[in-house]
Amino acid sequence: MPYASNNNAVLFDNCNVLQNPSVLLEVAEDLATANGGGWSFQLNCFPPRYQYCQAVEINWMQYIVIVQDGKLKYRIRYLSAGTDSWPPGTNPQPGTTPSQPCWDNDYTSVFATGIDGDTLPARSRLAIGLITNDGGGVSSVTFQYTDPNGNLQSNNPDNEFAPTTEFSVVALECNLVGPPGGAANFTQGIANSRGIIYYNVFPTGQLSVQNGGPGSACDEASVPPTPETSNMSYSDIEGAPASTVTQTLQQPVACVVNGFFKRPKLPIEFEEDREPLGEMRQLRDREIARHPAGQWLIEVLDRHSADLALSFAPDDGELAEAARDLLVKAVHTSREGLQFNDTTINEALKVLEQVSCKLPPSMYGVGPAAETVLKSLRGRTLEDGLTEASKTILPHFKSRES
Repeated sequence: MPYASNNNAVLFDNCNVLQNPSVLLEVAEDLATANGGGWSFQLNCFPPRYQYCQAVEINWMQYIVIVQDGKLKYRIRYLSAGTDSWPPGTNPQPGTTPSQPCWDNDYTSVFATGIDGDTLPARSRLAIGLITNDGGGVSSVTFQYTDPNGNLQSNNPDNEFAPTTEFSVVALECNLVGPPGGAANFTQGIANSRGIIYYNVFPTGQLSVQNGGPGSACDEASVPPTPETSNMSYSDIEGAPASTVTQTLQQPVACVVNGFFKRPKLPIEFEEDREPLGEMRQLRDREIARHPAGQWLIEVLDRHSADLALSFAPDDGELAEAARDLLVKAVHTSREGLQFNDTTINEALKVLEQVSCKLPPSMYGVGPAAETVLKSLRGRTLEDGLTEASKTILPHFKSRES
């Protein structure tokens, strides 16, 4: 099973409460983003049912390291995903919200400095460790950064947090994604492996891969994936079941559009479009980005590059070729100031229907919105079509360049 972005293996111990779970990232090559905007190393944990803060059930526990601006800081969030109102009669503590009811918003603290921008250097280590009590409740969390020379850079009081409530964990997932609310475009390395992730439970327990995402076992709540995304990919879990299992941190997935045109096979009527990528970027910046619907489209390609690349996997060449041909036709139509005809739109809708069946939960809602954009283009120029689509399609986040 391919894992990428905010979709990674969910590990559990046959529905037993996890004892002192931890993750360790051992970096083989420098990890950094293309624009230096930062990224995060997230341990997303899922508790069993019936654990409450202020009468609100907690269904998601996040332990995050943010690598940005020469600093490493941690962020801890205990969430009630999908909750937007307090139970009747609740007198909430100041600063808390129904979705984050345990303490005043996020808890964040810098625990190490001295890195270059958002580059985690080769031969360094980054670890998140949960200390559990006799009942399996998380009583303490430790964050550690070890530099390439083996020096522990986070051995200070700011690297440990004691939650005010001690909740237990039955499953966990690790993601390398963007900073809070964003996307990360990791740079390519030299080797196939960028590092190794070690997962551990102690003194008892056997980690194995849960069949399905959060909510598929152990009476966990079904929660969406973390909203942050990236172009990183991960190997299958190795060594399971065991108290320590490993996973290779693989190369970032190339931008899906770039991948289409490594060896272009273009329709004969568009032979002049031998180098379509450059013109596509110009069209994106000059025309598409001016419209809210166009900004949404750029956002989807940017934030979900890994998901889309996996959907257009090499073993499904016909689908990828059809999408590539349609992109070339779109460039040609836009360059000539022509209207999008029924044949092109119908072909695009057919490809969209095929791709929509492959999209992960993190892209919920993308298919219907994309259908709206395509139908808005029918019988219109690119300018008029995006103007029409922008009446209902708006971006969610500020886009970044691929």
